[in-house]
Amino acid sequence: MKLDDSLGFLINKAAGEMKYTFENSLRPFNLTPGQWSVLSRLTEKEGQTIGAIGKSLYFDKPTISGIIKRLENKGLIVKRRQSEDQRIITIYLTSAAKDLMIELPNLAMAVNTKALKNFDAEETKILKMYLKRILDNMD
Repeated sequence: MKLDDSLGFLINKAAGEMKYTFENSLRPFNLTPGQWSVLSRLTEKEGQTIGAIGKSLYFDKPTISGIIKRLENKGLIVKRRQSEDQRIITIYLTSAAKDLMIELPNLAMAVNTKALKNFDAEETKILKMYLKRILDNMD
């Protein structure tokens, strides 16, 4: 099989192109796609542990720890110890991050729109279904 016909190569290439486009969109905000992903997860549900956030994004411990540290240094998140168990640290968005996350989802949508511009709604739905199935198969 030619490399250009390999499913893994094609998925990786498409993901790389989307990531590159998104990185350029995030540059004026001084954020990386990984940092945006963490902020997005916290927008969905605040008060998660670092481990839970990392697991949901498929980040290893060093990666999620570094992202959390940088977001904290930028004043976009705060860590809080749980009152019931002081060993557990949960993460919350600051008001600056909440304001930022009003605008940033539009950037992500623009990348998705560009990537799917020649797909109709049914094709998009099927593509997502197949990609999720591939992810399930690989677990």
